[in-house]
Amino acid sequence: MAFGSWIVAVGDELLSGHTADSNSHFLAGRLRDTPYPVARIVVVPDREEEIIEQLRSAEEHGAARVFCCGGLGPTPDDRTFSAVAAHFGVPLVEHGPTIERIRERVADLHRRGRLPSPEPNPGNRKMALVPKGAVVLPNPVGSAPPVAMPLAGEAGERWLLVLPGVPTELRPIVDQVVLPTYCAGGSALAWAEQRYTGAAESQFFPLLTELANTYPEVSFGSYPQAVPGELVIRACSPFSDRLELAMARLREAAPPR
Repeated sequence: MAFGSWIVAVGDELLSGHTADSNSHFLAGRLRDTPYPVARIVVVPDREEEIIEQLRSAEEHGAARVFCCGGLGPTPDDRTFSAVAAHFGVPLVEHGPTIERIRERVADLHRRGRLPSPEPNPGNRKMALVPKGAVVLPNPVGSAPPVAMPLAGEAGERWLLVLPGVPTELRPIVDQVVLPTYCAGGSALAWAEQRYTGAAESQFFPLLTELANTYPEVSFGSYPQAVPGELVIRACSPFSDRLELAMARLREAAPPR
């Protein structure tokens, strides 16, 4: 059965450390309370073969949603759509509404003296090329068209979502389009946490070992906070009743203080 999401973040700038991968952090937080919490995050360079490799791997591992972020811009290093087209064995085709929107934007920038010509240049036109058969989604902020493509499986069960890498474009697309259309249906996991002050993380080793053995369907983690001595024990499970029992045992054996 398909489960969870993979995020494939594309960009040499992410690997070089010039740009922080804030998109993956944002997506993981948004997807946490959906049926498709993030199972894996991978960062790849702007190379077609490496993008294709991760898309193939995500499909083979049964990811229900695959988010491919970045590489949709107007320059030669933006290769995500060509990689996606190659992965599906389809050509790139010009999307009429997108090129018209780009044409309007270029003309407006020309009127304001920011571009020398009112006509889209080759880089502008490149952004309107999408894999054939893709569902083109709205981008309320920028020019790059996000798309959705069905993955192998039952119709509508698994989707690839290809999104712009610019955070100010990606975030409204996710909130306004992707989550309500492709990620609705409640949460797959229940979450709970307990906060402690004046607690050493190491003192929880025996108790967390006991909980892991007694409640194997519950995942526990301990997270020291920025303030010295503050600690969060966080747990999640697809079974809310088991989560409640495990948290009750945690609070019984280590009362919060």
